[in-house]
Amino acid sequence: MRTTTPTPRSAALAFLTAPVRLQTYKNLAYLALQFPLGVAYFTLLVPALAFGLGTLPLLVLFGLPAVGALLLGVGTMTLDRAVTGALLPVNLERHTATKSLDDGVVAYAKDLLLDPGTYLSLVFVLAKFVVGIATFVGLTVSSALVTVALAAPLLYDLPMTNYTFPLPSWLGGTTYVVDTLPEALAVAALGVVGLFVTVNALNALAWALGEATARACRYARVLGPTTTAPDHA
Repeated sequence: MRTTTPTPRSAALAFLTAPVRLQTYKNLAYLALQFPLGVAYFTLLVPALAFGLGTLPLLVLFGLPAVGALLLGVGTMTLDRAVTGALLPVNLERHTATKSLDDGVVAYAKDLLLDPGTYLSLVFVLAKFVVGIATFVGLTVSSALVTVALAAPLLYDLPMTNYTFPLPSWLGGTTYVVDTLPEALAVAALGVVGLFVTVNALNALAWALGEATARACRYARVLGPTTTAPDHA
């Protein structure tokens, strides 16, 4: 595949146009979904896995709860792949089963249990819990700081607001209070700079998560039509 190296001019243009590109808002939507999806995956999978693994030794159940837990993990990976494909411009491969229920329940369950992609799907979606928390913190903190800075000219002189900035020790170690309009405008100007930096950083984060999903999708199992088993002859 042919790739091109971005020039300084194109990189600067991409940086400056980030707040007005539609893809930016798709990226933000994708990042905002990481926390609720991560919590949902964790809430569904951990009890299912605990129950499934706990009942696996009971031959009377034939390990069906464990197989069900694994299928749930594959299903959540399928959902995560669909969300990523809908919001991010990434090429996602599809690794599906080589056996279907038409081949028999035992054959399908064996294919599920012996496929490393099944366990990769589980690990990937469970890791989304940690990723979701980190993304939520980064998204909320950065957006709050930028919003407060941009709103400084409107809020600085209101009784319920207090724009104070602690100064480092080499500048006296005191606090600087914004109490005039020019100072508030300077804070807003910093907010504009922060807006461009934050939006581009969040775009980069969405790109990194999309690339991680694309790499995982090469091997992680998802639901879908069966694929032909590789010929090892």
